[in-house]
Amino acid sequence: MVCWDAESGEPLAQKTISRESSAIKGLLANAIREHQAGRLEEAKQLYLQVLAIDVRHAKSLYGLGLIAHQIGNLDAAASMMPRAIAVDGNTATYHASLGAVLLDQRRPEEAVPEYRQGLKLQPDSEEAHFNLAKIFLDQQKLNEARPHLERALALKPDSAETHTNMGILLAREGNPEEARGCYQRALILNPDSTEALCNLGNLFCAGGKLEEARACYERAIALRPDLAEVHNNLGVIFRDMGLLGEAQACHERAIALKANYADAQNNLGIVFRDQGRMDESVACHERALALKPDYSEAYNNLGNTRRSQGRLEEARTCHEQALALNPDNVEAKWNLSLVELLAGNFATGWRDYEIRTRRKKNATRIFPEPLWRGEPLHGARILLHAEQGLGDTLQFLRYVPMVQAAGGTVILDVQRSLLRLAAELPGIAALEATGDPLPPFEWHCPLMSLPAAFGTAIESIPAQVPYLRVPAEAKQSAESLEWPIDGLRVGLVWSGNPLFPEDRLRSIPLSGFEPLLALNGVHFFSLQMGPAASQLAEVGAPAIDLQPAIGDMADTAALIEKLDLVITVDTAVAHLAGALGKPVWVLLPFAPDWRWLMEREDSPWYPTMRLFRQPKFGNWPSVLERVRGELAVLAGGNCVPNAARVGASSSHRDRP
Repeated sequence: MVCWDAESGEPLAQKTISRESSAIKGLLANAIREHQAGRLEEAKQLYLQVLAIDVRHAKSLYGLGLIAHQIGNLDAAASMMPRAIAVDGNTATYHASLGAVLLDQRRPEEAVPEYRQGLKLQPDSEEAHFNLAKIFLDQQKLNEARPHLERALALKPDSAETHTNMGILLAREGNPEEARGCYQRALILNPDSTEALCNLGNLFCAGGKLEEARACYERAIALRPDLAEVHNNLGVIFRDMGLLGEAQACHERAIALKANYADAQNNLGIVFRDQGRMDESVACHERALALKPDYSEAYNNLGNTRRSQGRLEEARTCHEQALALNPDNVEAKWNLSLVELLAGNFATGWRDYEIRTRRKKNATRIFPEPLWRGEPLHGARILLHAEQGLGDTLQFLRYVPMVQAAGGTVILDVQRSLLRLAAELPGIAALEATGDPLPPFEWHCPLMSLPAAFGTAIESIPAQVPYLRVPAEAKQSAESLEWPIDGLRVGLVWSGNPLFPEDRLRSIPLSGFEPLLALNGVHFFSLQMGPAASQLAEVGAPAIDLQPAIGDMADTAALIEKLDLVITVDTAVAHLAGALGKPVWVLLPFAPDWRWLMEREDSPWYPTMRLFRQPKFGNWPSVLERVRGELAVLAGGNCVPNAARVGASSSHRDRP
């Protein structure tokens, strides 16, 4: 039986529903108004009043879910949004908002279907396309991210954030120039985009453009001084630029902003190692590992510090732990090979040393022809090609005759400055400068892989010298110079290639050589090349500058032949003098390059070489004092300091 209202003529039930709908509309309108004004508590109470009337009211359920999300109550938001969708599953916004909540809960796999459903309902939702692309970028699913980024840009071409994300995608695809264009476009749209600045800085850093990277990071920090990650990145740039004090300050600032920042602790440890502050370096890496026990890179860097301390067993353990945590850690495998070679464990060292082909810093060339590992050659043409520095090439040219003896027809590829010297090697079928077109060949082998191919042990190092010869025209040029007929002729080199990452550890300022330069009965000749040669004038050193007589390494070799002794830090000149069979004294840091091994004062690679090692990290004065004493004995035992010769006039630097 239906009861009717006497005044309106409507059924009583229908009249009640109409009044309730009118009340809901008013409450909802007020709730939305309060919500948009940011008065969340007031909006919440109004949504609850609606739900008291209609517990399945989708918009109020959704409104409460939004408020919960806004105040950070993710569990409540994740509960409320699905209730709204259960009532009204055809509203795209509900699905997109649930996707956002799930993302904040770090549940991206569950967020994806919500965004996909939202796009089915509203295909032109720029926000859904943007967020889906971001999820796929984070998951390294570049092919899935691309169409969503492209659609988001088509829908909103002035979005700096989307241009930035497209730049990230392009950078990961290996298109740095296109990525840079995206970041720069983002910065045109929003000059204060710290995300675009940081990513552009990262791109410049990866490309070796340190000044450009520095400018990006510094601008980002000016905009947001609280970005610990950017301070850390800037510290890496400063370290690569050799500005260790600035690098230290950046990493310490990053740690001050983010106390549990394992990456910054790790990087600070690297800087302390470069500064020779080994105990502090160890402490930083150990703090990084305490924060992040599975941090493979920190174990690797702790191993490097232990190697610098001469503690090879501990270094080996660290690198092995780094590899246990991450078998694909190329740097840990590389550093482990250096420990093994430094310890004289050549069999293991040469095997692991091949990992260098996967290091970006080595940039070993790749050829379609097979890599020779000692197989019978039977006259086949084999390309032996240079890699890394001049010293490395000079050291391993000794193997060229051995490849010929093994049946190879040798095509030799070396740095251009070594061409004239290498041409003196007997039996080479073809000689090319690195970068020039190559003739056909059947096999190839980097020069530094030859010890592995021949299974070289310390006892079997091919150490017969000289294995290099000076070209006749270079000899004639050296002979044409005037040379003193009395006293000891000593060549000096005090600085290596400044681009070498650890050059600061091996090079010595010329001023440190003053105890030597003060000896009587010794004529000093500078073989120093590059920017460090200017120190001759700065110090006023009584050494004759041979740099004007040097066009390539053949000229250097000819000049070395006119000397009685070469004293040098760890540079290509050390290898050249050793290869020529000339007496050479090499000054080494406490933890030297692998080829000099540990502790011994001779070199199994060069019979005419003596090694003078730092007794502790960074202690060059004691090394130079010892060299001075040995040189005094060599010069006759009665050499005494002559103050007039120290800081002598420029006439002492004339060419001979």
